[in-house]
Amino acid sequence: MNDRIINIYHPILDIALFVLLLVLFPVAVFLAQNYPNVILEQGLSHRIFYFHVSVAWVALYAPAFASIFGIVYIIKRDPTWDTLSYSMSKLAIIFSILVLFSGPIWAYSAWGTAWDWSDARLQSFFILVVSLLSYFIFRSLITDLNKKALYSSFLSVLCALNAVLTWGAIRWVENPGNHPGSVLGKGGMDKDMKETFWINVLAYHILFLVLFLVIYRKDKLDAKLVQIREEME
Repeated sequence: MNDRIINIYHPILDIALFVLLLVLFPVAVFLAQNYPNVILEQGLSHRIFYFHVSVAWVALYAPAFASIFGIVYIIKRDPTWDTLSYSMSKLAIIFSILVLFSGPIWAYSAWGTAWDWSDARLQSFFILVVSLLSYFIFRSLITDLNKKALYSSFLSVLCALNAVLTWGAIRWVENPGNHPGSVLGKGGMDKDMKETFWINVLAYHILFLVLFLVIYRKDKLDAKLVQIREEME
């Protein structure tokens, strides 16, 4: 394995991010539960919106970043980029599963149905989760490290394409189902909802970044251990 590992580490940056997360995340959760007025048609179930949408945004970004790292691996064949793509894919599946669970809870409370087979966004997100699960299944079945990295890179691109289709489902499909329209649409949000929403978006993106730093460093160490074992054999 190439020893030129990308070292995403800086003590001051780490401390700043963790402190910011510890301060901002509780504030975001508190605001989501208490500050904005609820939508009358949905009642208190509306408050899951601030979690669900924020997590969904991250869930759609992560496959895109994973595919970029994967494409760079295909070009350079440097295992470092495979490790970055693998770590980002872990975050993609974590946040996507959170979306898949929180969405039906919100839908059942607001509209009386947890799963609508006619909902384009819901079905496309389900396909995204299946493709991400396939990524990890195929990766676990391949023992050759070079083939594992190469095939994983191509699969990460497929997952990113699914993420794009999920993003576009509610915008491109004329009747997407029960799923509400884009939060950035023409209707907009009231001031209290908008403030709470963007604070939550920021908080979950910081959580995403912190988790990525932790997971990548752990995967980097694991990759180094594999290298050491191979050299000893």
